Amino acid sequence: MEQPLPEAISLNDFLIWESRQSEVSDEHAAINANLVRLIREKLDASPCFVRGTDRKLVPFDTNNVALGSFYSDLFVSCSAQDRKGPAAHFPTLVIEILSEHVGDEFTKKRDAYMQSAQIVEYVIIDSTRQYAIRYWWTADRRLAAQDFYRGPLPLSAIDLRVPFDLIYAGTAVPFIVHPVHADDQTLSPE
Repeated sequence: MEQPLPEAISLNDFLIWESRQSEVSDEHAAINANLVRLIREKLDASPCFVRGTDRKLVPFDTNNVALGSFYSDLFVSCSAQDRKGPAAHFPTLVIEILSEHVGDEFTKKRDAYMQSAQIVEYVIIDSTRQYAIRYWWTADRRLAAQDFYRGPLPLSAIDLRVPFDLIYAGTAVPFIVHPVHADDQTLSPE
């Protein structure tokens, strides 16, 4: 959502507000569905769970101060507390899927996630080209980052490695051809 929705609003005003919001592409929706399915399969026998845009996320900093209220594309939590109440607070993994129109909301989310005391790993997946960037915190709480142009994409917070062909299954999202290694389709950042 690019503009905040007022708390009390008429149906007509809501429809006008909704028409001004950026649309989610079919590729975005397919990537999200693919990831939820893959992660759900991985977490099947664990106390952890995956949730999507239907669950509010309010991450806390180290002083338990709320860093904002968001709807991420998906998150994983292993906290029983996150199954109750109006919002989840203790995710270990957050994944956002970029659409063509990225605005201030994305910047606010990213900054809040980076300050969260609980999030171990934060991943951004592009829905317009096969690309991901993974942020994670080292044991001494230093932020590390890595770009991915091919898979597999490691999600160490849940001990899962996801091939790009599974992330982008059912989409027409093009992969990025490296200008020097254009004929090497196995190029991987790992």
